[in-house]
Amino acid sequence: MSPRAKGDLTSRRHILVADEDPKIVEFIIRTLREDGHAVFHAYDGMSAFELAMALGDAAHLVISNTRVGGMPGVDLVYLVRSRLPDLPIMYIANINRSTPEIESKLPRDVPIIREPFTPDELRSMVNSLLLGTSGPANMPNEIRDREAQTD
Repeated sequence: MSPRAKGDLTSRRHILVADEDPKIVEFIIRTLREDGHAVFHAYDGMSAFELAMALGDAAHLVISNTRVGGMPGVDLVYLVRSRLPDLPIMYIANINRSTPEIESKLPRDVPIIREPFTPDELRSMVNSLLLGTSGPANMPNEIRDREAQTD
């Protein structure tokens, strides 16, 4: 199977990953590059924001973790949205740090993927965001079921 065949998208997209955990960053980069995407990363919140601003309209998606080097992920989401309001953003709920109180502060159109997640779960959510079909009705059953368990 060719790397391009794993994802649903046929064009290369620019994706920014904001996370302070090098293992998570490496996992996400490897998975999304296998699908042909250009993946950028930042280990701290301000660098992530600056990178998103530098990419501007060329950015197609931001993936933020619960905490991004000195900045809560929720704050990064709102900071990016203040300048790029239509940019899709995905939130990674860190297994040790994310709480329902934190997640309730996220905009409703920011989907949450919970650690640990598989490459296929990541691809599914990324593809739905890039294609503009994100939301609970369009999530794979295993992710939607996990989301419902936390409500």
